[in-house]
Amino acid sequence: MSTGLRRGAVLRCPRCGSGGLFRHWTAMVDDCPRCGLHFEQEQGYWLGSVMVNTGLTQGLFLTFFVVGMIVTWPDVPWTALLVGGVALTLLAPVFLHPFTRTLWVATERHVRRWSDVTPSRYPRPIQDRISNESTDDTVA
Repeated sequence: MSTGLRRGAVLRCPRCGSGGLFRHWTAMVDDCPRCGLHFEQEQGYWLGSVMVNTGLTQGLFLTFFVVGMIVTWPDVPWTALLVGGVALTLLAPVFLHPFTRTLWVATERHVRRWSDVTPSRYPRPIQDRISNESTDDTVA
């Protein structure tokens, strides 16, 4: 596992290892306080974090449910397992939120292998290009 991914797993900046990336449990700062790494690179950037959070939550639910069935077999308390699973499904995303955000930044950096990407290096969305082309081609 790379250094950046280990740092992301413990709520640290994947580039420099600095902490203090969250103002409170659900609000992440825009840039790293030490190295200035900008976290949200483009609109919709955090969708990957939401997907990771959802996947981990579903995995926790499945693990809870299967282990509960195995441990209590043959008299499985279905209602208790369902209520416990629903409670876990409601609480896990809130608990996992900051971890999945820093892990997402670390994973994206690991996959792209970039160090100082700025939003200007991304191509403009297709809608912007189409609207600019249509205004440039107006007939007088």
